[in-house]
Parts: sequence; C-alpha cells; structure tokens
Amino acid sequence: MDAWTVLAWIVAFIAISITYWYLAIPKNLPPGSSGLPLVGYLPFLNKKAYLTFFDLKKKFGNVFHLYLGSKLVLVLNDFDAIKEALIKQGDVFSGRTPTFEIEEFDGDHQGIVMTDGELWKQHRRFVLRILRDSGVGKQTLEPLILNEIQHFMTEVKKHDDKGPFELHDILFCSMTNNIHLLTTGKRYDYNHPAIKSLKKLFADFDELAQGLPAATFFPWLKPLLSQNIKLNEVKILFVKIIENVIKEHKENDDSQNENYIRAYTNEMKTDSNTIFSERGLLHTTRDLISAGTETSASTLDWAGLYMANYPEIQKKVQDEIDRVIGQREPSYNDRVNTPYIEATICELHRIISLVPLSLPHRVTKDTTLYGYNIPKDTMVLPNIWAVHYDKDLWGDPENFRPERFIGPNGDCVKPEYLIPFSSGKRACAGEPLARMELYLYFVSLLQNFTFSPPKGEKISFESPPGLARKPIRNNICIKSRH
Repeated sequence: MDAWTVLAWIVAFIAISITYWYLAIPKNLPPGSSGLPLVGYLPFLNKKAYLTFFDLKKKFGNVFHLYLGSKLVLVLNDFDAIKEALIKQGDVFSGRTPTFEIEEFDGDHQGIVMTDGELWKQHRRFVLRILRDSGVGKQTLEPLILNEIQHFMTEVKKHDDKGPFELHDILFCSMTNNIHLLTTGKRYDYNHPAIKSLKKLFADFDELAQGLPAATFFPWLKPLLSQNIKLNEVKILFVKIIENVIKEHKENDDSQNENYIRAYTNEMKTDSNTIFSERGLLHTTRDLISAGTETSASTLDWAGLYMANYPEIQKKVQDEIDRVIGQREPSYNDRVNTPYIEATICELHRIISLVPLSLPHRVTKDTTLYGYNIPKDTMVLPNIWAVHYDKDLWGDPENFRPERFIGPNGDCVKPEYLIPFSSGKRACAGEPLARMELYLYFVSLLQNFTFSPPKGEKISFESPPGLARKPIRNNICIKSRH
C-alpha cells in the first residue's frame, strides 16, 4: 500500500469520524456548542470553568449545552434554571457523574457523595438522622463545638500581636476535630499524627484537582497520566487513615456521646438489605470527614481575610457582638438578635461561592427542560457562581456589602437564590453543622480579635483552580480586643 493510499484512508477515517460526531448529536438540545470534533469545547475552557460558563451566558443564555470531549454537558446558569431542574425535577436530576479526580479519589462509590440510586438514598437518610440525633443545629451539640473553640482560641492567641501568620492550618485542625466528635465521639490534639496526615492528604489532593481535567471526558487517558498514579496514592493513604480511625474507635469506644461509627455498626447488625456494610462504613465516614473539614476551614479562612480587608464592616460586626453578646460565650440562638452578623455571613457565602459548580449531577432518564430534550446520562453543572454574581439579582455583586441582606425592619433577610450549599436533593447534608460552626467560630474570633493585613501588604482574594474556591495562602495579623 503506497503512501497516497494510506493518506486517503486517514482522510476518509477523519471525515467519517467528524460526520458521525455531528450526526450523533441529539436533536432539540438547548442552545450551545458542540465545539470541535472529538475534543468538543474543552480547548476553550478557562481553568476556572465556572467563569467561562458565566461568560457564555451572554451568547447562549441561562441554560445551554456543551460537548466536553464526547460528554454532553448541560450548564444551568441562573437560579430559575437550577430550581426548575434540581428541585422541580429533583429525582431526575439527582444522579451523579464523577469528575476524573473524584473518580480516582472515591474508588468504588459506596458512600454518599458520588453514589446514586437506592444506596445513596438509604445512606443519605441515615446520615441525616444521625446528624439530627447527634444534635447538629441544636443546643445539644453546641457545648461540644464551644469546647473545641476554646482549644482553637488557645492556639490562635499564640499569634496575638506577634506578626503575620496563616489562620488556615489552625482552622483545619479544629474543623477536623468537630467532624471526629461526630464520627467517633472524640477529639485529637492538633499535633496528632492523624490530623497531620489528613492535612497533607488534602493539600496533595488540591494540587492534583485543578479545574475540569480532560480525563473526565476522555477516560482512555487515565492510564497515561501521572496524575492518575498520584491520585491513587492519595486515595490509598486516605483509606488507610479512615480504616485506622474506625479500628481505633471499635477497640476503644468509651465515648459518652452518640457517634456515627457506633450508630452505623449497630445499623449493620439489623440491616437485612445489605445496604449497610463495612465498606459502606468506610466510605461514608470518609465522605463525612472529607466534606466537613476543608470546606468549613476555607470559609472561615475567607472570613478572616474579608474582615482584615474591610475594617469598617469588621467594626460593625464587633459592635453588634459587644452590644448583644458581650464577653460571654456565644450561642447559636444569638443569631436571631445579631442580624448584621448573619448578613455578613450570608454575604461571605455569596461572594466566595466556595463550590462554584456544585458537584456534577447526572440525568437519570430522558427528560425535558424548558421544552428542550435532555438525554439520560447528561452531565449537569449548576453554576452557583453565576447565581451569586447575577447583576439582576444583586445589583453590584462584585462588592462586599452585607447590608444587601438587611431588610426594612433591620432583620436579616435570606433570599431563596442564596444557595451556597447547592439546592435540591443533592444539597449538602452537613449544612446545619456548617452553619453552626461558621456562626460560633466567626463570632468567637471577632469577639476576641481584630484582623488586619500585614503592614504594607494587600489582601489577595485570588483562588487557585479546583473543585472549591479556596483562598491562596495569605498571612494576616490579629490583635486582642481585651
């Protein structure tokens, strides 16, 4: 076979592939773009894909489709679309499609974050019940969190008027302890090997999880990527840490507090459907720890940075603390009498939009949305960032302005389109815990300290690409108020 014949066959193959690519596109999709043959719209994505999707709103509207590789993706770019899909059609839009890094990190999907179907329903229902029974969002859990805050404040006070430092690492240790209190009934010293290992593990994962990786849409790339090997190493380490936590707990379960591992183990003894298993215990415990540590720590990290950068807002928060709470321990019940603090927390949630694209959803059966066809297994990306930066909703979304949440009667008004924990059946199960933590830690910090940037430096509000918008490491200064 001569060179011209080979070339002709190659050209024919490419032509047939391109033709098939376009012919295979389903009919009556929402507006959008199939991009280039084989690669779709991937070459045009910003590393922070939520920004690209936000900009494409001008071209395609609030609901549009893209092909990323061979994967059909539906982007929901405003609140009404998210509500229509995730709430009104919650059952259909509640499947999961893991991105590459989550797929490698999660393994065989026995937890609650990346599963769907009956396994997910049973585990989520169980987790919500255990969180409720443990007092999450209620006064029964509050003393445990306040006790942990005392340990946290002891560490923070070491930096009082001592120059710049990073708050994040101390926050991470404390948030990890709150989750351990729920899962095991115990806390760890901040220098405990388990906390040090978790801290390194999450740092390694952040380095590997950057944007929407190509392997999500080209699975055949996985064996070729060094990232795949590193993610597998991180996964093995995480599993080992959780296995040790569970083993240690079962051997020494002398806690007086109800805890998740004990409750799950008891459920295994009565479960006749084999939903609850040792594997399920491992994965759901891992999900609770991974979902409840870095997210809360990063939110409070952002809070410190914004207070340092906006001293006039910080002063208003402190004035309300002094007026309503004084120097006593804060209570979660105080929030009804501290509307400006509540408004500031709402504005923090909005402006940071910690998980800007939520986690990818999957359509579980053929459906329609606004008259358009949405095929089964379409990946769905709710753009939380687009909602929180919608000028039609907020007027000046780029400005940090807590007053936007203060109603005419001086109370805090939370609109339904503030959705930091996502929306619908896949909304964050740990939301009540996160809200309690954020309020009590935020008030405790501002009750005792004033935040400021290092002398001659400016606070950076940049965030590296990733699943969550975590702040780049900033040093801040604190000074005791009392």
